[in-house]
Amino acid sequence: MKKISILLFNCVLVFHAFTQRDVIKTLTLNEIIITGRGNPIDYFQRNQSMTLLKADKLALLPSRSLSEALSYTSGVDVRQRGLNGMQADIGIRGGSFEQTLILVNGFKMVDPQTGHHAMNIPFTVNAIDQIEITKGPATQMFGQSALAGAVNFVSHLSSKTFVKAQSYAGSFGTAGINVTMSAPIKGWNQKLSMGFDRSNGHWSNSDFDNKQISYEGGKSFKKQYLLVMLAYSDRKFGANGFYSNKFPDQWESTQNAFAGLRYNVSFRKATWVNRLSTRTNRDEFRLKRNDPGFYTNRHFSETYSLESILNGKFGSSWQYHLGFEHRFEALNSSNLGLRNRQYSSGFGDVIFKMGKITATSSLLVFQYTDVPLKLLPSVQCAYQLNEANRLYANLAKSNRIPTYTELYYSDPSNMGNAALKPEYANSAELGWFKVGKLYLEANAFYRQTYNMIDWVRDSSAIVPNPNKWQPVNIAEVRFYGLEATVRKTFVYPAEFKPNFVDFSYTYMKATHVFDENVESRYAYSNLRHQLIAKFSFQFSKYGSMQVNYRFIQRVSNPAYQLVDLKLISGNLKGFNLFVEANNLTNTNYVEAGFVQMPGRWFKVGLNYAFTKVNQ
Repeated sequence: MKKISILLFNCVLVFHAFTQRDVIKTLTLNEIIITGRGNPIDYFQRNQSMTLLKADKLALLPSRSLSEALSYTSGVDVRQRGLNGMQADIGIRGGSFEQTLILVNGFKMVDPQTGHHAMNIPFTVNAIDQIEITKGPATQMFGQSALAGAVNFVSHLSSKTFVKAQSYAGSFGTAGINVTMSAPIKGWNQKLSMGFDRSNGHWSNSDFDNKQISYEGGKSFKKQYLLVMLAYSDRKFGANGFYSNKFPDQWESTQNAFAGLRYNVSFRKATWVNRLSTRTNRDEFRLKRNDPGFYTNRHFSETYSLESILNGKFGSSWQYHLGFEHRFEALNSSNLGLRNRQYSSGFGDVIFKMGKITATSSLLVFQYTDVPLKLLPSVQCAYQLNEANRLYANLAKSNRIPTYTELYYSDPSNMGNAALKPEYANSAELGWFKVGKLYLEANAFYRQTYNMIDWVRDSSAIVPNPNKWQPVNIAEVRFYGLEATVRKTFVYPAEFKPNFVDFSYTYMKATHVFDENVESRYAYSNLRHQLIAKFSFQFSKYGSMQVNYRFIQRVSNPAYQLVDLKLISGNLKGFNLFVEANNLTNTNYVEAGFVQMPGRWFKVGLNYAFTKVNQ
């Protein structure tokens, strides 16, 4: 804590120095967050903790993948097993990667095989215009499965013709190129995005080859809107240390395909939103890369979803959301067998606004195959103190069901548990935020998770431990936490000027009831302290720089610090250069598995952008 106190003190000094200068312009706060159920919500009228990352802020981060971009967000724990997010697990407020719901434009990217594939998103970074991170249960916003939180990647269609292209190269033989194009035709707005990344790897057998392509098309006509989404990705990567340190030649290949259709109809006081989607994922894992006959698993998962929601209002004070969702999940696996199950839910929200008070009451009723009918209620409320300050509080119940890997997987080191029960959580949050050039937010949260699933094994004096890992339901785990954010935005006429300074801190404590003679894979790995600082500077027309600092300490793991930097040149006829430097302190650290993350490494690249306003 002494190190953190010193860091916070220094941050306050820097912040105080910057805020002594006079700001000569005002800012327009017009950010809008689009929720998973299709009803736009003003970001500054929310009733729970959220973080919004827009395209202009994403462009300043030294990241080549969506998961890397998320690692600069307070309360979000990104565990990567390699460069460019080849396999990345996203946890929120102490929750595991299985307890975080991933979406694209409100379409759920669930995978019945394992949550390790949730971030196999077949969309390039440049295709995404906004990332919405919901911290805490998101049942009221997105439905079932978001036990600890949700991340919604949003891609907007434009009525303009534009081209955005980027190429880069760097350490470890890393290189990539991606292109995003918009070409409206007779009111049909459409966007095509393609990307390719590859690397020799930062250590033995960590090379990768990643290809992605996506298409989106949409049109409005007579109070109706139609959106079509198609996407595909192909990833091949050396998996040294991903799941075991006994076999350094592990290798994996995944192919992910997604198709989605959204159809909206607007009435005088209501909007009817319908989503139909399918997602498939092929996964081949080899214990020995060049000897598939030694040990190879092949999995093919399919998910088909239908969601229909009616959003409306009656009177000047009441709004409602009513709908249902049905999902079919299937798996054909050489290890897990032939499996299928169905999920159905009905949900309703009632929102009441009167003066400075907003209150939301929600109820979700769901049933899975072999899981009896369950109710998930939630309540949210907020009080607008004045134009700039808002208080919020919420209570929610959330859940998730076991994946097929947790239920049935078997290999020399792991054994599934077909008797696993679903996880449930009771959560509460109290928070406050102030908008303006000086943005402040603070909140306290609590989550009681029961039947929490964790992989455990009996301790052993033998090294390596010969006992198998097996998932079990832990009776109860409680998480307590605090978060705070300070962000100062500047507008100056000077040649050299700061754009913004951003500090965020998260503290968490977890209490477990656990057998001392049992080893846990996940229960003692949540964040304890997380400090993130961002400094962005503008060098007039010559370019900009952003410095990012992260202090991370997880339970039962040593703390480590990371410093990253990005320089962007000024725009010259649509072109600009950028340089990224990651882990400038050359820190030795591990985020997940047995993978040593890279030391100091660099990338240099070129951006091109062209926009034509259509007449």
